[in-house]
Amino acid sequence: MKKLLSDISFEVKKAVKKEIGSVNEALSSCCQKMDGIMDTLATISGKIKELENKNTYLTNQNKHLELKIDAMEQYIGNLEQKQLNNTFEVAGVPEIKDENTEIILNTLATKLNIVKKEITTVKRLKGKNGKEGVIQVSLKQEEQVDQWIKAARKVTILAEDIVSCPDPAIARTKIMIRRALSSANKTLLWQAKQKLKIKYVYLQLK
Repeated sequence: MKKLLSDISFEVKKAVKKEIGSVNEALSSCCQKMDGIMDTLATISGKIKELENKNTYLTNQNKHLELKIDAMEQYIGNLEQKQLNNTFEVAGVPEIKDENTEIILNTLATKLNIVKKEITTVKRLKGKNGKEGVIQVSLKQEEQVDQWIKAARKVTILAEDIVSCPDPAIARTKIMIRRALSSANKTLLWQAKQKLKIKYVYLQLK
């Protein structure tokens, strides 16, 4: 009986050791796999951090480039406007066949009581979106532009005062004289008009 119990105890210990060994092997394998997973996670985290740093760098570079582009566009816009500082536009004059812009300007100068001098160019610009183009007048001196604009504000001149207008609706169109604007400033003025048209009837850039 004693020997039987001893044999049973031995076999139980043997079986337990075997099971413990299997468990230890399984745990060891799991630990190795966990170590591998942790190493992989560490590598991925490092790459993610690297990508985040690159993204931050590229974002900053992009902002820097955008600022440079904005500054360049503003500089070019200022140059374009500066080239037009000695130029004004006459709007509201209907275009007629074989028109002579020089004669039109002479008539306008007479109506405004202005001595027409030192004019470099007079031309009709092409209209957009079906609208009639304005007459663009360039002078030698910027100060002379102010004289034309101020004179036009004092009197009301209609299209029929400048050219023959068979259409009564067109004949009563008011002639407007304004400073020539660059494309950028025209866009800016249009946007301002859209926002403020409820409060104001006229807007102009100075």
